[in-house]
Amino acid sequence: MIQGEYKAAPLDMMAKIVTVVMVAAAGAVPFVPGMVMYTVVILPVILFITWLFSVTGFAIENNILIVSRPMWKTTIVIPPGSIARMEPEVRMGLLRTFGNGGLFGYTGRFRNRKLGFFNAYATNWKHAVSVTSGGQDFCIVVTPEDVEGFIQSING
Repeated sequence: MIQGEYKAAPLDMMAKIVTVVMVAAAGAVPFVPGMVMYTVVILPVILFITWLFSVTGFAIENNILIVSRPMWKTTIVIPPGSIARMEPEVRMGLLRTFGNGGLFGYTGRFRNRKLGFFNAYATNWKHAVSVTSGGQDFCIVVTPEDVEGFIQSING
């Protein structure tokens, strides 16, 4: 496996809209009577935690995918024989089962008919790349800015 570092794709329009609306709501809610608890505690905590889990980039080193986040890195062992391929239609029939559906990106557990259940580390579905292993129940979706380079790094 070739080593490489890849920036995450820029947020797609839906993620930008969700993020802007939520941040604007955080700024507007202080002016709504009776919303002090929501304003001071809940909404800022949601924004901060979601931002912490957002994706900033990817690195591949010896069958290990490293997902960069604002304050830490998540390490994922890629099973031998895994294959990466473009998934531009990953959004078709997409169901979020546990995770974030657009605030600073798309992270967590998702499902669609083609891939089944998968973990997403995504910012822009048009840049979606699935990494799957036939022998093991392994499927993740990432969204690097350089899709072809990332696929080449996984597939060799």
